Amino acid sequence: MALPPQQQERQLQQDPSFRSLPPEKQNHLLDRLRNFNSQPPEQKTRILNRMETFERMTPEQQTAARSLFQQYRNLPEDQKSKVSQAYRRLRGMPPQARNRLLSSDEFRNNYTDDERDLLRGMTDLNVEPSH
Repeated sequence: MALPPQQQERQLQQDPSFRSLPPEKQNHLLDRLRNFNSQPPEQKTRILNRMETFERMTPEQQTAARSLFQQYRNLPEDQKSKVSQAYRRLRGMPPQARNRLLSSDEFRNNYTDDERDLLRGMTDLNVEPSH
């Protein structure tokens, strides 16, 4: 990441593993690299931290995280926003306080069972929704 974007692209394009990919996959990865490089520094840091967290997870945790992200992505936009706000509220809480809040009347009245399960899973794994 210390390299300038053009040099990153050149190195990627020279990588034998990258070159063995189909052209559409190569283009997709180049687009993702360009998108990453266009982000502000704080967003890049968040992305890198999320990637490092994911790499440290066990295979089972990675599978659970993928499932949670898929559930999150399938939510309508208004629900995504609501779940993201609730996650930010819950993530810094100790587990017992978090579980009390997730089971509270406030959360039962404002979030569906699926949303509460999603929030519980996200906070248990300490994964942040990706937009």
